[in-house]
Order: sequence, then C-alpha cells, then structure tokens
Amino acid sequence: MALPDLILELENAAVPDRRLDTAIALVVGYKRKVEHVTQTPGKEPVRQTLWIMPGGGEQPRVPYYTSSIDAAYELAQTIAPNNAGGCSYDGGRGRAKINDGQYCHAATPALALCVAALKEKMFQEGGRLD
Repeated sequence: MALPDLILELENAAVPDRRLDTAIALVVGYKRKVEHVTQTPGKEPVRQTLWIMPGGGEQPRVPYYTSSIDAAYELAQTIAPNNAGGCSYDGGRGRAKINDGQYCHAATPALALCVAALKEKMFQEGGRLD
C-alpha cells in the first residue's frame, strides 16, 4: 500500500486494525517469511508466517501499532529517533504531533501517533504532507 493511502486509511479508521498494522510494518521494513511446518508427524504441513524485523530477528507477528500506544511510540522512535512530540485525546479523538510537523487526528491516540510518524517518514523522503 502506498504511504499516502495508508495515512488516509489510518486517519479514517474507526478502530484499530491488524491489516493496517501489517501495512505499517511493511512500510518500515519488515519482511514476511512463510514456511510450511509439520507440527505432528504424518499430518499435513501447516502454513506459518514469521516476520523478519528491520535489522534482523524473527517474530511471529507484527507489533500492534494501531491499538497500542507503546507500539505506536516505538514506530515514531524508529522513524524519527530522539523526536519531540506527543499525543493526547482532543474532543474524543486522538491527536499527535512529531517535531515541527502538523497536528494529526485519528480515532485514538495510537492511530494519531501512527499517522504523525508516517507523515514524518513521508516528509523525510521528500513527499508532500497535504
């Protein structure tokens, strides 16, 4: 999914979404590794997906970026280490900002922080932040 499309989906998401977590992980460099593992001798192999983190290491699932403020914070730190920013509730919606970027709004603070982090990534890559 293209970065502007992902940002738009995050801004419009009503609730956290694992599909969006996966899209975020792919944008920040996670790689998907699919294996067929035989768990019980004589049984059919089972499809197992592992995620290769940027820099190495495997884990069974991508972080819960859209539902966990801690995971969203880790995303922000991955994209903009030592950034200045914050997130809060504002009028029943999440609101976040990183560095000198614009305030970003979404359904929850975690979603808003994901939006702010991805807009910071787009800015770093020379993209427009309309």
